[in-house]
Amino acid sequence: MVLSAFGESLSHMTVWRDMQEQAGLLEKRRGWQGVRVLGVDGLYPLGWGKKQPVLVAVDLGDGQPVAIGQLDEGNPQAVGRFLQPLVQRLGVSVIVTDDLSSFRTVADKLGLERQVCQFHVRRWVGRTLHELKDTVPKEWFWVLDEIKRLLSELPPEGSRRLFELWKQIPERRIGQAGERSPLEMLRYLLLRLSEHWESYRVFDWQKDVPWTNNGTEQVIGRMKMRSRTVRGYKSWQGMWAALLLAGSGTAF
Repeated sequence: MVLSAFGESLSHMTVWRDMQEQAGLLEKRRGWQGVRVLGVDGLYPLGWGKKQPVLVAVDLGDGQPVAIGQLDEGNPQAVGRFLQPLVQRLGVSVIVTDDLSSFRTVADKLGLERQVCQFHVRRWVGRTLHELKDTVPKEWFWVLDEIKRLLSELPPEGSRRLFELWKQIPERRIGQAGERSPLEMLRYLLLRLSEHWESYRVFDWQKDVPWTNNGTEQVIGRMKMRSRTVRGYKSWQGMWAALLLAGSGTAF
């Protein structure tokens, strides 16, 4: 260690206790500061022999982590238990997330508005459109182009336009029972985008809401950098403290 060059020694347990103390103080300071827009996302650092599911909540006003929980972001019950006390204590009214259905379920239950990260939406929709272009009849390519245009411009009337497109495409099924034909997959995409359209545009009428979840991802990026410098965390308490401090930009 660097301190040994100066004739000083510092035990691992002392460092561990100091980290716990600093993380506790940081969480306490953050614990009662109001947060209107909360970014939420997951990561999977290595801990006690395998990757562990972790959910991170970030104040998108100042870019600082608010809370970290040991839970799977795909589990709506666990996500709800994690977010509910934060919403009640901090006054959260908007969450920014990726397009996981678990976040939509929790937002509806807690009465929150939800901005879906546009980076995630455009990535999965773009991938889906690319796949559909290889399978749908060419006479429907114009619908794929229209979806791309609507997602690029995000007009207020986008939901209605997508629903109109959905009604124009005939419903067909081929193959095994329940298997969707290419056109049926296109119909499903149109309906899904139409139903969730408002969650793609919250930023348009609430100027303090970002249109992506980059603020949360930047915090998680710092946490990942810290995780790569260790061989795996030995306990949840140690992981929690290290991730919280790393996410806040605290040097340790």
